[in-house]
Parts: sequence; structure tokens; C-alpha cells
Amino acid sequence: MSAGGLSAFVEAAAGRPAAVAHAWIWAFAYFLYIPYTITFVVYDLLPPVFPGVHAYRVALELLLPVAIVGVVFLPVRVVLALLGVVGAAQVIVLLVVAGFELTHAHPTFASSPNVNDTGRATGGLALLFVCASLPLYFGSELRGGSRAMRGVLAGSVALVGAAFLVAAVPLGAVPEQLRDAAVPGAAIAQAYSGRTLAVVVGLLTAGGTLALIVAEYLALARLLRWLYAIPLRTSYAWIAVPFIALDAVSLVDPDRFYDDLLKPSLGALFVSQLAVFLVFPRFRRGPAAVAAAAIASGLAAWGLYTLIAGSAAT
Repeated sequence: MSAGGLSAFVEAAAGRPAAVAHAWIWAFAYFLYIPYTITFVVYDLLPPVFPGVHAYRVALELLLPVAIVGVVFLPVRVVLALLGVVGAAQVIVLLVVAGFELTHAHPTFASSPNVNDTGRATGGLALLFVCASLPLYFGSELRGGSRAMRGVLAGSVALVGAAFLVAAVPLGAVPEQLRDAAVPGAAIAQAYSGRTLAVVVGLLTAGGTLALIVAEYLALARLLRWLYAIPLRTSYAWIAVPFIALDAVSLVDPDRFYDDLLKPSLGALFVSQLAVFLVFPRFRRGPAAVAAAAIASGLAAWGLYTLIAGSAAT
């Protein structure tokens, strides 16, 4: 396993020049993602649940990036433990909210969702699981190497996938005005349980998004170290400068900042994933590898389609 993550795989399959190109496409996607996602948290996730936060949005936009930089400089085991706690809490609360949905709504399988809704849900779920590649960038630091990494990835994807499946069963019977709320989980919790659960869901929604930023920051730093053999703390510092600066720039027009960075970031992410899928048959030969690459490439192409159609989001 290597700190190069997916780019190290591309190197093994197609050589160093292709790997460097892939690394910079992937890095470009996340260099944009981490600052505009701060804006998303401050201006889109927090205000619907905590209306009083409006007066503090400028301060949060400036302070959250600084706080995240401080977190990534902590020992990596501490940071990963914190991310694990947040992730576990999200899964638990997701199932709790699903339980309230089951007791208040009556899910039915008689009605058929339209193709557009199904397609958007599929594209959104595929986009979520693209983030499952982030642990690969920690492979060189994981005790047990490749075998342990395969176990971590398989277990995590299975657990999260099962939780999403359970939560999706009653969701179709939830009123549309709740499903279309700015923070659907918090709106559903407020309607079916009360303010306390809504606050918990709102905090975990924002906290989970910030935790994902931390994970992406750590992965970016390890990719830079793999590319240029620089110390990890130097990588952290290199990323911190544009990260904090861009979020300061976002204050000029937060809505435009988010909109202008979203599509280039997600587009680069899907292109980087597509490159991995296309070189896979060079890494492992045979009809099964070609078929797997074709299916995965189709998912990446679908992601690009949903992005162009305007339905993909963080």
C-alpha cells in the first residue's frame, strides 16, 4: 500500500507520467472541494436548523478553516479516531430517524418512483461511494497493509450501504415537504420526534461534512508527499494557505463562490475516477476485469451526466 492512493494504482497500471496527471486532476478536485464545502456548511446546512447562526456566518467562514488546519496537525491516530466517532454517530442517528419514520409513516412498495428520481438517487449514491477511496491514501500507515485495507473498505461500505438501505425503506412515505427541506434529516426529526433530535441531526450533518473535509485534507497532504517526497507537515502547510485564503475570498459572494467551484470540482473528481477505471484492465487482465472496468466507467459517466444536468451536489 502507498500514500499515493489511486494515483499509485494508476502508476502501477500505466506508468509514472499518467499517475502524476491523475494525481493533479484528483488534487484539483479536492483543492476546490474543501473551501466551498465550508461555505456550504456555514450558509446552507447550519441556518435552517440554527436560525440564530446568521449573525455569526462571517466569523464561522473564517474560523472553521483555521480550526480544521489545527485538527490535521494533531497525531493522525487521534484525528482518525475522531472521524470514526463522528461516522459511527451518524450511522446510529440515521437508523434512529428511520425508526421514527417507520412509526409515523407507512412505507409502501405499490407506487413506482419515476425514472428521473431513481436516476438522481442512483447518481447521488454513486457519488457518495466515490469518497470510499479516501482510506487508500492512508494505506502505508495501516497496520496489516493491503489485507487490512481491503477489510476496512469492505466492512465500511457494507455497513454504510446497509444503513442507507434500511433508512430508504420508509423514506418514500415521508411527505415531500420534509424530504425537500434544506436539511431533510433535521426536518424529519423535528416533525416526528421534536427539537432535541433535530438539533442532534443538524449537528451531525454539519459535523460529518466537516469530518469529510478533514479526511480529504489528510489524503491531499499524503498525495503531495507521495508526489514530491516532502514532509507531511509541509504538505499540511501548503494546503492551509489556499484553503484559508479561498474561504476569505468567498465572503465577497458566498452563493456565487459555491456555484462557481462546485461543477469544476466534481467534474475533475469524476474524470479522475474514470481514469482509474480505464487503466484497470492493464493492471488485471481478463474478461472479468474488462467487464468491471466498463461498469465502473459507466457509473463515472453517469456521475458526469448528473453533474451536467445540475442534480449532483456535495
